[in-house]
Amino acid sequence: MQFSYRFADSTVSDHSDLFYCLIIAGHELAHWANAHTKHLDKDDLDSKAIEMWADFFGTRLVFTAVARCTNVKAIITGRLRTPAFEAAGPDALLPQYGRALRRVYDNVFVPAGLSPKYPSPKERARICSAGVTSFFYRHLGQMHQGRIIFALRSVLLDPFKDLLDLFQDDVTPDDSDELSYRNIEIHLGLKQGRPLITPGVRPEFNQLVGTHYLGHAENQVHREELRDKVRAWGVDV
Repeated sequence: MQFSYRFADSTVSDHSDLFYCLIIAGHELAHWANAHTKHLDKDDLDSKAIEMWADFFGTRLVFTAVARCTNVKAIITGRLRTPAFEAAGPDALLPQYGRALRRVYDNVFVPAGLSPKYPSPKERARICSAGVTSFFYRHLGQMHQGRIIFALRSVLLDPFKDLLDLFQDDVTPDDSDELSYRNIEIHLGLKQGRPLITPGVRPEFNQLVGTHYLGHAENQVHREELRDKVRAWGVDV
């Protein structure tokens, strides 16, 4: 796995710096974990679907590392001197992640957005924020309204408040549905009938970052269950 020297030489002096590096590393590790190099894109929509999933899955990798991986915790608690997921709860570092995501948006997503092979920069920011809430849903075993609202405010609404008006018209529901369909098709193909794309995932990590993936019918049922939960909060989705 190769990284630009501009990234590899980044100085990590605070939590925002750490998350900036982890977001980029998580995206590339997501490509590896999902064996994306074994898939041959049919068109730009395939490429967009894969890049979208690397942002989403990579975000879950980042927060899994912060929550569960001792090496990352050692950086946070030792070198940066702030306990990971301390008494304030697992959302203690969300504002720092949000600031890092805005840096990635400005420095990585916007330049990459010139290519038709990538989702738009604003869509990628939204996808990463969805990865954050997906992590908490999996980490805690259920959706918590207060934590999800705080997470979205910390990682999307506050860091991108100057762009929120532009976010609303960035992608149509049909585009989103087609990308989701392509993602399922691509990853089911990469599974090749196996339980997981990546074997050897520890059982305690499988719920957080497993590569088992549901088929179309099961995925639709799961998504509707989540939508019903959000609708019960009074949110139209």
